[in-house]
Amino acid sequence: MENAKISGNGAQIVIVDDVDTNLMILENIIEGMGYTPRCASSAAEAAALISESRPQLILLDVFMPEMDGYEFCERLKQNPITRDIPVIFISAADSSEDKVRGFKLGAVDYIAKPFEVTEVTMRVTNHLKIYEMQQELEMSNRRLHSVISSQARRIEDEQRNILYALAALTEDRDAQTDHHMEHVAYNCRMLAQGLQFSPEFDEEISEAFIENIEVASRLHDIGKIQVPDDGLMEPLYFREEALQDPKNHAQQGAQILERIYESTPENSFLPMAIEIARYHHAHWDGSGYPQGIAGKNIPLAARIAMVADVYDTLIGSPEGGQRRDPKASLAVIQEKSGSFFDPDIVKVFQKIKRQLRHS
Repeated sequence: MENAKISGNGAQIVIVDDVDTNLMILENIIEGMGYTPRCASSAAEAAALISESRPQLILLDVFMPEMDGYEFCERLKQNPITRDIPVIFISAADSSEDKVRGFKLGAVDYIAKPFEVTEVTMRVTNHLKIYEMQQELEMSNRRLHSVISSQARRIEDEQRNILYALAALTEDRDAQTDHHMEHVAYNCRMLAQGLQFSPEFDEEISEAFIENIEVASRLHDIGKIQVPDDGLMEPLYFREEALQDPKNHAQQGAQILERIYESTPENSFLPMAIEIARYHHAHWDGSGYPQGIAGKNIPLAARIAMVADVYDTLIGSPEGGQRRDPKASLAVIQEKSGSFFDPDIVKVFQKIKRQLRHS
């Protein structure tokens, strides 16, 4: 259904009245103004006309058989397709109570019978102009919103690329990592998609969540950019003591991202990135960092990222001079289910093991 332009015969005005004489009078007035009248003798006929082509104005009689003007107006205003069409009530009853009722239902004006040509002409002209200005304003707002959204996306893309570059610096400094960010991001996405079909998580995981975690999880170790080189170069083994002091880089990473987020609060992925950076060393049993946070109090994105992070770290950590086998790494993940990791997440992680990416 498309709007006709409000110019000359382009503007369409639906006239609804069960009295033929009234229809004829209003039809002649509207034609004399250079607009296109479309007449209906009932609400049902008017609804059919409106469904064919949306008018720019409706002149609606109040008292009609079957469905009166008040009920028809109410239905029009409840429909998102027709609610913005201005409605002018026409009636011989012009009491203040009648007018108040009409305005409450969404009418923009009231014309009393018998019709005065000058009054009808002026009221119709005024409301067509108002309607046209509203349509132009809405179109301008949509264009402005499109421009702003485009700029916001560009800014977000630039932020993401800068943050990726910073995070990549930590990977370049760490001899034990090899495409760690990409692996964690990919596996987080796969795991989130798998969890989406699990009844324990289907209400928490949306398509936006999946898109965001793939971006946000890449930044989980961004705080390591402030860690001295000798703190990164030591081999990382999967011992509890090796994960007991992640406080510095987790806290620093969250703080870095929070400072960036303060300047662009409309960013879609930074809130999740902050959660992951701060809590990706939090253990399911509360033994990790921050101390005391446990179970479902740990943000879901961080619980997912921790599994993906540790899995890729295990494979990248030398054991006897060689990288760990993926099966052995999955066995360690399973062993720590319920202590380090959310057991429901580990169940799904084991199910999607063939889809996981690793070195």
